[in-house]
Amino acid sequence: MCCISGTIFVYFCTWKRFKCVSFPSTNTKTSAMEENIKQKRELIAAISDLFLRFGLRSTSMDDIANHLKISKKTLYQQFANKDDVVEQVMLYRRDEKIKNTDVNQLAKKNPIVVMSEIRDFMVSDLGSRLPANHFDLRKYHPAVYERVAKQEEESTKKFLVALLDNGIKQELFRKDIDKELQLYLLGKQLHFLKDPEITSKLEYPISVIISTIFINFIYAISTEKGLKEFERLKNTAKRPEDG
Repeated sequence: MCCISGTIFVYFCTWKRFKCVSFPSTNTKTSAMEENIKQKRELIAAISDLFLRFGLRSTSMDDIANHLKISKKTLYQQFANKDDVVEQVMLYRRDEKIKNTDVNQLAKKNPIVVMSEIRDFMVSDLGSRLPANHFDLRKYHPAVYERVAKQEEESTKKFLVALLDNGIKQELFRKDIDKELQLYLLGKQLHFLKDPEITSKLEYPISVIISTIFINFIYAISTEKGLKEFERLKNTAKRPEDG
């Protein structure tokens, strides 16, 4: 499972901002606390957007204060340092992904459809700054990277193992596959996406490489029934819309 959390989980779950919901309460102290939590999450969400717009490494504490029109004193009241900001942003992103992604429901869907959706999400997000953010995180904030990556890896493994188990139950995937090995190999093949220095020197379009990796993965684990379903889905996707 090494490296897979920084690829499939990151790309499959969208990094959208969601408004925090304040919970009604008759307790004034509790309401004030909830309001403070809400305001901090909104601050973290805004910083997350800055990192995506300008890059994680190049966005300084001064930049954050200037863009958000707050004093550095206010900023440092919320965060100890840049590492603290980065970690809280990454945890915020993770929480938003988990909150808006029902792992159990996804795992119950047609697993070949889900694998195709993962591939499509990855290809569609290639133009974003997410790969660069992860590269900067690993290189310039290694301790934060390790903590966040470990948590994402656990969530990713749970989801993908459930997905493979569902595929086996539906007789789309072979019973004799080594799930740990297949997911490890998939993660290793997708590992290059973390490094912009590698992706900038590829001899083939990155979208073609990603599609080929997933096609090979599906072919490697599918039964005859699964392969027929995969071909059916490919033909459906190629079919022009009526009218």
